[in-house]
Amino acid sequence: MNIRKDNNMELLAKVLPILLLFGAGFVMRKTQFLSQDVINGFKKIVIDIALPSVLFIAFVNLDFKIEYFGLILSVFILCIVMMVLGFLLRKLPIIQHPALPFIVSGFSFGLLGIPLYITVFGEANLLPIAVMGIGHEFFIWFIYVSVMKFSMGKEKLSLDTIKGFLTSPLILAIILGVGINLLGLSHLLKDNYLLHGIYLTLESISKIATPLILMVIGYGLSFNKAYAKLTIMFVALRFVLMLAVGYLFKFIIIDRLITFDHYMNYAYFTLLILPPPFSASVLVGKYGGSDDQVKLVNNITVVSTCLCIATYIVYMFVTQ
Repeated sequence: MNIRKDNNMELLAKVLPILLLFGAGFVMRKTQFLSQDVINGFKKIVIDIALPSVLFIAFVNLDFKIEYFGLILSVFILCIVMMVLGFLLRKLPIIQHPALPFIVSGFSFGLLGIPLYITVFGEANLLPIAVMGIGHEFFIWFIYVSVMKFSMGKEKLSLDTIKGFLTSPLILAIILGVGINLLGLSHLLKDNYLLHGIYLTLESISKIATPLILMVIGYGLSFNKAYAKLTIMFVALRFVLMLAVGYLFKFIIIDRLITFDHYMNYAYFTLLILPPPFSASVLVGKYGGSDDQVKLVNNITVVSTCLCIATYIVYMFVTQ
């Protein structure tokens, strides 16, 4: 009984920063402690510097296995399956909406998935969700954005999409980390004093990713009551559909390719409960969506984020 109580208290200590940092960001917006420009700057630091540092460190120390390629491909295919389901479901009158395929597919992997996972399991155990994230990033850049351009804006895949992928700091960090790892050069980051100094610098930078992200997300919480009914319906649809299809996909396909350990099971659940990409509402507006569509997608992302964090915390207490 005491052991169980101690475990719960230890877990509470781990998840409390999620709530406190999330709440701190919300209070900063309400009190105008920080301006939107400052928050945008924080977001740029996180996306272009801190998160790439986290992923580089994870992949440069990765004990890469051949099974991981199957996992990467599986997550990529799962995302495509969810998007196809979105296109099929939007033919139903009750849930007909142009943005539905982009509401039920894709995840806020970098801006929420990594911070949530690290908060409980630490950077040392980041590998499972980082590997899954590779498949997701390929999907976002080559399928999600391209299909949205064509579906909502009637544009086609362009060289800008490929250029954006190849110049993304997150992608570059993954490629560099995996490349150094596979070439057997990881030891140089510890043996060479100069390279070791750079590595330690990246380690220090990576530690600011989680607190900054959670405060930025909390700051961005804004709900439009005019779209409350549709928001609840689409959030519930995504949540139920993602868990149902995600675990069915796992049992039928992924389990045949790789055996999940303790951390991979938690990483997969974390991935499935994540909200749509935080950039979804911006992209919908950019590629021809109406103002109403943009506001609805933003509402869905906000509510999905709150649901994700609540579900994650409850799941940790129930299963740890």
